[in-house]
Amino acid sequence: MKNLLTAFVVVCAVFFVFRLFRRPVNFAHAPADLVVTRIDPGGAVVRETLHPYQTPYLAVYHGAGWCPPCQQFAPTLAEFYRSADKSSMKFQLVMVDYDQSEEDMLAYMRQHKMGFPAVMRGSAGPWGKATGRGIPNLIIIDTATGKVVSSSYDGDSFVGPDVPLQVLEKIAR
Repeated sequence: MKNLLTAFVVVCAVFFVFRLFRRPVNFAHAPADLVVTRIDPGGAVVRETLHPYQTPYLAVYHGAGWCPPCQQFAPTLAEFYRSADKSSMKFQLVMVDYDQSEEDMLAYMRQHKMGFPAVMRGSAGPWGKATGRGIPNLIIIDTATGKVVSSSYDGDSFVGPDVPLQVLEKIAR
């Protein structure tokens, strides 16, 4: 019994120290350019360079076509993007895709008429960092500081992508 109690105390102490010293995700030193893929209004696949620091905020959507909660959220995000005033240059939106292939990513984008650019997770570099343990995950980043303004995760707790989407809606006004 004493060994079990000692093991329990050690595990709790390690968990506490891990949580105490775990630094929040910060994007301050992420690269200034990111090669992305988007589908233009005519349906053609376009490769271009995204400049995340061009706008005050970058919204990074982590999702995949095989993910049922992502399938549920994607139409809402795509509709927001279609209706948002992008001419004011207050934000940019990019998807970090977790699908198995670029073809799967493109199918997911076409399915939901996503007009925003995307990049496969393996090619996203530091911009592909996540703030939680799963997808869907929408992260709003202040590009001046690299700090996360809002996320689908509050620590380890999933609050859902609608929370940061509401923040993004306010930014876009």
